[in-house]
Amino acid sequence: MNRVHYLKTDMIRLMKNYPIYIAIIGVAVSLWFSLENYAFEEGLINGNALDTYCMAVDMSGTMIAYAFCAFSYATVFCEDLENKYARYSMNRGSTCRYVVSKAIVVYGSSVITMVLGALIFVVSIRLQVPWTVSGVDQGSYLVGMYHSLVSEGHYWLYIFLYALQMGMLAGILSLAASFLSLFISNRMLILISPILMHQILMEYRGSGWFNIMLINPELHQFSSDIQYFFIVFGCSLGFSALFTWGIYKKIKGRL
Repeated sequence: MNRVHYLKTDMIRLMKNYPIYIAIIGVAVSLWFSLENYAFEEGLINGNALDTYCMAVDMSGTMIAYAFCAFSYATVFCEDLENKYARYSMNRGSTCRYVVSKAIVVYGSSVITMVLGALIFVVSIRLQVPWTVSGVDQGSYLVGMYHSLVSEGHYWLYIFLYALQMGMLAGILSLAASFLSLFISNRMLILISPILMHQILMEYRGSGWFNIMLINPELHQFSSDIQYFFIVFGCSLGFSALFTWGIYKKIKGRL
């Protein structure tokens, strides 16, 4: 079995099971929950969609969205080990390819879940309010990164990039949950671990740019949008690779 077969099998397994579809809806609902009482007020936040979205992703309900992203596929390693499928699968190929394939799908499914969930949420608020409202104080999205997209009216692209970066963080947290699943067997604890890790990272984030809030384009000023995006992507890729290596070493040690 080669790497392509591993990925193909994992993708089919992901798409044929219900968790990813529940997770996508769960992310959208979590963002609504994040609005708290504003979700029931006419006009939402300042009568426009951009302010509403930015507030939703800044509030505590977002942590639940990260848990839903892990719900998609993060428990795959412990499930395969419990069902004896892991040894069978690795015997037909290699441990490294097996782990890398599943790590890619864990990360990718988390990104997809976050992005699609966020887009569903934005569609639902756009049915009620316009993107912007003249005469209302402009939000921080006009002074942070990607602000040129908003100024030029590329609102969907701004939302997509914002959600994509949140998905990159979700991918890291989901891989961290997968790594944790090799040490504990409580499925509920595994699925809520992204919330716990997110809160810890928020509490001890420090004052520099290299912290969990790097994903928030409203808070940063880099020399260019491209540089900023690749810094976020590079950090996400680096930590993901680290957790993937940890999963490989742990599984290798258990066989």
